[in-house]
Amino acid sequence: MTAQMPKILHVITRLDPGGSATNTIVSADQLRKHGFDTFLAYGPTHDPDRTVRHLLDKLNIKQFLIPNLVRNPSPLKDWQAMRQLRNIIRDGHFDLIHTHTSKAGVLGRMASHACKKPSIHTPHGHIFYGYFGPILTWLFIYMERMMAKHTDKIISLTDIETSESLENGIGKTEQYVTIHSGVPLSSLTNIDAAEGTRFRRQYSIPERAFLFISIGRLVPVKGFDILINAFIKTRFTQQPVYLAIVGDGDERKRLESIASQSPVGENIRFTGSMPDIRPALSAANTFVLASRNEGMGRVFIEAMAAGIPTIGTSVGGVPSLISDGRNGILVPGENIDALSAALKRVESDRVTMKEIGRNAAKSVFPEYDQSTMVQQIADVYRTVLEKHRHI
Repeated sequence: MTAQMPKILHVITRLDPGGSATNTIVSADQLRKHGFDTFLAYGPTHDPDRTVRHLLDKLNIKQFLIPNLVRNPSPLKDWQAMRQLRNIIRDGHFDLIHTHTSKAGVLGRMASHACKKPSIHTPHGHIFYGYFGPILTWLFIYMERMMAKHTDKIISLTDIETSESLENGIGKTEQYVTIHSGVPLSSLTNIDAAEGTRFRRQYSIPERAFLFISIGRLVPVKGFDILINAFIKTRFTQQPVYLAIVGDGDERKRLESIASQSPVGENIRFTGSMPDIRPALSAANTFVLASRNEGMGRVFIEAMAAGIPTIGTSVGGVPSLISDGRNGILVPGENIDALSAALKRVESDRVTMKEIGRNAAKSVFPEYDQSTMVQQIADVYRTVLEKHRHI
């Protein structure tokens, strides 16, 4: 191990927009302030227009592109990606490997084990349901069980994630540490109301309309089809009510078709991806995300920090963040009727929702701040590196 600046290699499958990639890039950047020399290895994004790779260049993070590191199983490409990672680790004399997400987690830890280097893995949620079919899900769980034997620490986003992982036979209790996905909380308080006004004007949403905002990748696991169908079904007490969906992805055309064919299609907006979501949050009366599975939901923290009443589904780690009726509303996953009832409730009981919004803001400070997350990760690094220094 180097004496001054331990070299850390982060490995992630791809840099698609979303919490896992953003979290990884922010960590790699901020950990340099804690005395670590950080690098990032990642696979290609299938759509070059949907990536957060530009953040790497902006933050001047040293990087490696692994062409064969792809999301879906591919024995030949997987072997080639593992070999390339092994060569990078060996030739770069890295001290610690920190892997992120399922595929990169498996291949990165195989490579680190081959080089006899310590490893830390952050799954960024689990894939036990909502992502793949039963066979592929079983395969990933099996591989996670195997790789946990060669992992020094596993970082969960929530205690719920740890419990579900242990229930599936992945690792031992002492391997786990919970570190919440942090966001820059100070940038989300007191957002300029003028930004919200401009957002509404840009997307032709009346100033007095009640506006639901949902933000995320337009992929099946995020449940935007469930949300749209719940919105269509709801008979609101006051008019007009709008829904704005911020994000992009493979599901966009299908979702736009569902919306356009409904009686309330003219009240549903698709904005595409936004590099800065604060204008959308400023415009919102309520934030809602109907995920089928969610590690924790970084965007929930952002909405809650802004003091916006929030509706989420009781899946994955979301219940560790949202306490139903206190700092948000929880509904069962994939339940259109329950979600519709929640939409109507927040639109009709605005006094209670304002109180919930205030509670939401209080509940995320300072535990979910970005600086807290980075400090905790740095502490884990030092513990693992110190342990291996004496082996």
